[in-house]
Amino acid sequence: MRSLSTRLLIAASLGVLFASAPGEAVGQDTQWNRYTLEDLGGVFIRFEIDDVCAGAGLSSADFEADTSLKLIEADVGVLTQAEMLENPAMPELRISVDCAEAAGGTVAWALGLRVQQVAQMLRDTQITLPEAVTWYSTAVGASASGSLAAAVGDSLTSGLDAFVEAWAAVHADEEGDEGSN
Repeated sequence: MRSLSTRLLIAASLGVLFASAPGEAVGQDTQWNRYTLEDLGGVFIRFEIDDVCAGAGLSSADFEADTSLKLIEADVGVLTQAEMLENPAMPELRISVDCAEAAGGTVAWALGLRVQQVAQMLRDTQITLPEAVTWYSTAVGASASGSLAAAVGDSLTSGLDAFVEAWAAVHADEEGDEGSN
């Protein structure tokens, strides 16, 4: 069994490794997932940042404007909450950040981008799921608390790029179909 000091040294080394290289984004971006983005008309953006992240200085305000602007520039509709609630699918892009404090001022974090919408079962249309995740992207990393916003922001940009690519692929097909009529 390793001593406490050895385990702390290993944990600190892993923290330095993660701080220098956030984990690669992982997601569910298949043709089927992209199909679920058709005809949504846009997404409502909801941020969820846990208390540990907030305590380390992270705030949804750090990302809200840039996220909305990126989606608008990519022709992804950004819905207000009222517009989302009027949409039968109630489409939402939920962006969550969860953190855990580690030794030496390092903060481990997990970022998730999920498109959630109402779904109905095909075999029994009386069953409706109020929230079904139909597309997602995740990333993990660790950063010094002073660089947490920058590290999460970089990974958020990568996740948004993947979402915009998926959205554009689906809607380019729709525009191509309209042009062929």
